[in-house]
Amino acid sequence: MRNLLFFLVAVIILSFDPHLAVAADEVATVTKLRNSAHVFRKGQQIALNEGFKIEEFDEVLTGKDTRVEITFIDGTKLNIGEHSNIVIDKFLFDPVNHLGIAILRSLEGAFRFVTGNIGKVNQPQIVVQSRFGVIGVRGTDFWAGPSRGVYGVLLLDGSISVVNPMGQRILTAPGTGVNLTGNDAPPSEVTAWGAERAADALAAVAF
Repeated sequence: MRNLLFFLVAVIILSFDPHLAVAADEVATVTKLRNSAHVFRKGQQIALNEGFKIEEFDEVLTGKDTRVEITFIDGTKLNIGEHSNIVIDKFLFDPVNHLGIAILRSLEGAFRFVTGNIGKVNQPQIVVQSRFGVIGVRGTDFWAGPSRGVYGVLLLDGSISVVNPMGQRILTAPGTGVNLTGNDAPPSEVTAWGAERAADALAAVAF
């Protein structure tokens, strides 16, 4: 079952190919920026600034000691730390038809994701693909990125699932997290991170 779930999520993510897109929608705005960051869009590198409009298929890259806050059209916030690479594959929020889809790929670095109104629609499809697993999201607040020599995922509010080909963990208690070391090993047991490790994680994306 877990391998089937991982396969289905991967198909959803990979089905959004930017090379097949005719046009991309503006889905978010850069609301805070510290130091240098840019996006790759249709083969071009564009420097970010506050007020910059993020489109679907944008690849966001950050430099040393950089912080970027992106606010999506529904109020969802994505805070990105230094030396990061995140792709916005899909973001759809349609409250009239009760649709919510967010598909992101975190290829490198740390980020914090706080859902806005998209988390309130019926059965939203919100997934973030990391190097070592897929994070499935309901209305929630979580952090993910390098932490003490491994890739960590920390739940701050709500609930998430963390799945890779070897296993799945469900996080429902704030302050708990899992470690990921590769696709050939399951996510670790869910444990309380403690105040010091959690603070270190959040500092990596804080302004």
